[in-house]
Parts: sequence; structure tokens; C-alpha cells
Amino acid sequence: MFIKAKEAGLIKENVFITTKLSKFKKLVAIHVDGETQKPDMDLVLYGVGKDDAIKDLMIISLKTSLRERAGQTYKWKLLLEIATSDNPIKTKYNINYPLNKIPIVCFATINFYNEINNPQHRGMFKFFDKSFIGKPIKADFIDNLSSLIDFANNKLS
Repeated sequence: MFIKAKEAGLIKENVFITTKLSKFKKLVAIHVDGETQKPDMDLVLYGVGKDDAIKDLMIISLKTSLRERAGQTYKWKLLLEIATSDNPIKTKYNINYPLNKIPIVCFATINFYNEINNPQHRGMFKFFDKSFIGKPIKADFIDNLSSLIDFANNKLS
């Protein structure tokens, strides 16, 4: 979807997408008392500045269902919130996040098993900066996947 949108000129020139994640996983890793916690991410969208340096970063976790998979992603996002704020938990567990820019953390699902209206699952969506679904839906906690490109264009440099 992104490659076709990029080819059609629907994505800004300085916004790129990749599935080559090793560089980005190292970049956004959170350190907990010397151990590394890497995000669950399947796609990375990023904006570059005039010097070709990464300016903005959006990580997206893509899942076919919710269940434990969404839980993994929202737990990392919660850890990111702890790592980038001043709080006693950060100190207690020696949590460190070296990147000076917080990535936009998104979640996208097809929702094959129609779990989307389960209250426990809906609660997880509150932790993401934005969530998307591949099936048509009208809900205040998740957007249609078709709005992802506009969201990326608005959020990335």
C-alpha cells in the first residue's frame, strides 16, 4: 500500500518506509538496568530533514488479531512512556531511553476474529498514538487503515 502510494505521489517526498528494522530497533531500544527491550514493530515510516538525518519516526505493529499480540506492543509503549518521563519507576528499575525523539507508536490490525469491541482490547488502544483497522468501522478509538497515509503525512517531516 505504501509503495503504491509513494509511487503515486501521495506520500511526501521526504517520508520513507522500510521493513529493514534492525537499525531502527537498536535506535528505539529501551534499556532496563543494562538489558535491552526492543519494540514489536513491523514497519517503520520516517521523515528526513535537509541533511538526510532521520527527523521523525513512526513505528507500526501489524497484527491479524488482537489477543496477546496487541498486549506486547502496548506494554512496550507503556515502557516508553515511563522511560521518557520523570518518575520514580524509571529510577527504581534504571530505565533509560537514549534517543532524544520519541517515536510515534501505531498499531494496525485486520481483526480477523472480531475482537475489536472487547473492552479489554479497546482499553489497549488508548496506549497507542494511533490505531488502524483494515475492516470498515466507525469508532472513536480506532481509524480505518485508509487514513494511515494522511496520518503519516501530517505527523512526519
